[in-house]
Amino acid sequence: MKKTLILLLSIIASITSMAQSYDIVVKIDGLDCAEELILANHFGNKQYIRDTSDCINGEFHFQGNEQLESGIYLVVMPDRRYFEIVVSKDEDQNTYRFETDTLLEPDETVVTGSLENEIFYGFNAYAAEQGRAAGALRKAIDAEEDEADKKKLQEELREIGIQVKNRRKQVIIDYPNSFIAKIYNAMQEVVIPDPPAEWSDSMRNIEAYMYVRNHFWDNIDNGEDGLVRTPIFHAKLKEYFDDYVPPIADTSIMLADQLINRMEAEGSPEQFKYTIHFLLTYFQKSKYMCFDKALHHITKNYYCNGRAFWADSTLRADMCEQSDKMGPTLCDLVAPDMIMPDSTFSRRYQLHAVKTPVTVVVFWDIDCGHCKKEMPIIKQYYDSCNKEEVFIYAVYTQGNWQGWKDYIRENEMNFLNVANAFGEDDFRKDYNIISTPQIYVLDNDKKIKFKKIAAKDIANIVDHLLEEQRDSGVLE
Repeated sequence: MKKTLILLLSIIASITSMAQSYDIVVKIDGLDCAEELILANHFGNKQYIRDTSDCINGEFHFQGNEQLESGIYLVVMPDRRYFEIVVSKDEDQNTYRFETDTLLEPDETVVTGSLENEIFYGFNAYAAEQGRAAGALRKAIDAEEDEADKKKLQEELREIGIQVKNRRKQVIIDYPNSFIAKIYNAMQEVVIPDPPAEWSDSMRNIEAYMYVRNHFWDNIDNGEDGLVRTPIFHAKLKEYFDDYVPPIADTSIMLADQLINRMEAEGSPEQFKYTIHFLLTYFQKSKYMCFDKALHHITKNYYCNGRAFWADSTLRADMCEQSDKMGPTLCDLVAPDMIMPDSTFSRRYQLHAVKTPVTVVVFWDIDCGHCKKEMPIIKQYYDSCNKEEVFIYAVYTQGNWQGWKDYIRENEMNFLNVANAFGEDDFRKDYNIISTPQIYVLDNDKKIKFKKIAAKDIANIVDHLLEEQRDSGVLE
């Protein structure tokens, strides 16, 4: 009895060990053991090497003691051509076997030991066949001169596209719990309901946009980590934030939080992590005004409060320090106050005491090459603007007092010029001045509305801000 129990436990341990390992066998006609294959995996929009092959009796083995995470992997040949395979954590990865030749045709590839890959390659073979038919139809359409016949061919081409989509949908229906079904489901577009007949075109477009935005993630399993290891997840993130999130910092923050919270709630730490990484880069590179506000939000709400579980204390401290530096000058906050003397050093001027509806704050240096190009444009604007509506508060950032005074006089810069001559103001820290020039545009309440703009844009921005304040009733 005791020996039987020991044998049984040994068998169970052996099965468990196999389930937590992998041995993927690849046989490629035309390649022998003198060659080496690489196993890589998609991760977002990049690919990473995961393993290299061992060759045994002309068959290439990828082996490891720990099960591979779900995803789409690439078997890369010596000439860098590759074919893709599906790896699922729900299958025994010790039974995967692929036989093909150097042409890598899907319909010539034999798969055993993996239902996921049998489905995947079955669909790929069908799609390749339909692709060849579609290619022939396109050539026929280009050559056809009769409009009626051309229209018929175009309809046949559309029908092929529909059939391929329907074949993918059938996989989702037949194998709803498979990883490949989650991949195919994520590839589906949102189906927009037919609008009422009486709606105008503009109303239809707006409602279609909002419907897609509100249902964009319906087909994506936000509890499946493996989707991050496919090309699809990154593409979906980019499409969503490029096409369905308006370029307004506050709206982007709201929709980003909704998405991240959804991933956290549905249980995919990999999607949660990848999305936060994606948004940090996305907001940092944004060409739209004030998106450092969104960057600041992501840092504060996910790194500084500990929700970024992958970040160590050093990384968190560094990111929080950078976030603290940008915090005082985020858009819609009241600009940090400054009190500095003018070039006579006899009178101090307070930024918040300026009474005009718009204030332009300029940080500059007489030896800065870019400043030498921007300051004449600012002078030209000031000389022609309405002084009752616009005030320029120009802060010299260095310490060559005589050179500064000479520059102001020689270039007839008649707007207010101040400097931290007595070292009493903390402007450099408050505004995080590490380069010049820096231009901020403040509204009637001294809130930052535009920042780090070019001098040539001041006129249009000021006009826009004045008009906005008139429309809101702030100005008569």
